Amino acid sequence: MTTIIDIIILVFLIIINGFFSMAEFALVSSRKIKVKQLVTEEKPGASAALALMEDQNSFLSSIQIGITLVGICTGAFGGARFSGLLEPLFEKIPYISPYSSSISLAAIILCITYFSIVIGELVPKRIGLANPEKIACAIAPIFVLITRIFSPFSYLTSRLTNTLVKVFGISHTSSPEVIEEEIHLLLEEGTESGIIDESEQDMVESVFEFGESQIVDLMIPRPDITALDIDDPLSKNIEIMENSGHTRYPVYKDTLDSIIGVLSIRDLWVYSQKNADIELLNVTKEILVVPDHLTALDLIHRFKTATSPLAIIIDEYGSVIGLITLHDLLEALVGDLSRVDQEEEQPLVTKRHDGSWLVDGRTSPEQLCELTGITCSEESVKGVFRTLAGFILYKTGRIPVEGDVLSWDGYQFEIMDMDGHRIDKILITPLPPSADE
Repeated sequence: MTTIIDIIILVFLIIINGFFSMAEFALVSSRKIKVKQLVTEEKPGASAALALMEDQNSFLSSIQIGITLVGICTGAFGGARFSGLLEPLFEKIPYISPYSSSISLAAIILCITYFSIVIGELVPKRIGLANPEKIACAIAPIFVLITRIFSPFSYLTSRLTNTLVKVFGISHTSSPEVIEEEIHLLLEEGTESGIIDESEQDMVESVFEFGESQIVDLMIPRPDITALDIDDPLSKNIEIMENSGHTRYPVYKDTLDSIIGVLSIRDLWVYSQKNADIELLNVTKEILVVPDHLTALDLIHRFKTATSPLAIIIDEYGSVIGLITLHDLLEALVGDLSRVDQEEEQPLVTKRHDGSWLVDGRTSPEQLCELTGITCSEESVKGVFRTLAGFILYKTGRIPVEGDVLSWDGYQFEIMDMDGHRIDKILITPLPPSADE
């Protein structure tokens, strides 16, 4: 009967050890944001769990003290109560009978250690990791009390620990915040495991890129803006609208730098149903004007209070350099979107049968590199120019004419088409290796 009671006490001590181990892993691996959500939902024990997570030093010290005390008690009790059971067996074995007491004690301790590792460590830790937040909330109230009981010992151990850590020259740092690179790694792991779709990964990553994007990289450049001169005859402006097919147009007086507002086709149609004489000024609404240094995220906030989903971008001298719409910003987030007023666009890069590329002058260095494999130059990386046309102007130092040829880094750049002073199309042809090569 005494042996059975001893076994029950020993099993109880091992279970207590397991309880401490499970609590440690459950609270350490719990996500604080999830526990805060449970506190908001008034989940029982969530507030206690959050309090322990906020003061992990005291909690972990108490856990370690508890595990150490239970481990010592388990070994001492088991060795004292059960070593005598095996000693008679070892006394019967020749040569080791003089050491039967020590061997039986070692055998009992080894057996207790095995069950302590399995039942008191590994299994509880697995349980704690399986559903950490739920378990943390369940055991937290008990461990708040245990932490208070052990607080004097925890204080002393923490002070001694901090002193020894300083001796080794290690400074105490708080838990690092989640950084963008870690989120990218989590997304990749989630996609590889199938938890996250590739489209979801692309969208989340585009959000990070969007926050760093400059509006000048997303805008429609000045030469490509379709705008209406308020002094032009109505018939001419209507012809412009019919040919372009957009739904909104900037309205200016004399030059594009003197923007008056924005005209909506819908507003014009509603106005024309009520008035025989149409004056564009009566239909023109205020337009958002923004500086060129804004990020895409900054512009999103500006659009929230704007009356039109269209903005004019100006430089430091007040000159118009481009136009951007809410639709452009949305495309930067989710990819290309089709719309009714959008005609089918010509591709920026067209691969020809002879291995050359016909490239739009508006193509950025990054797009050129991605679509053709041509290595981007250091100048483009440093932001000296933003388009292929800008590269041509940078290298030649003048406005080229059709037929001009530039050789650079193993490629020939031929100006195929000019739209006024704007470089429209460039033919890029790989040059044959030189004789020296």
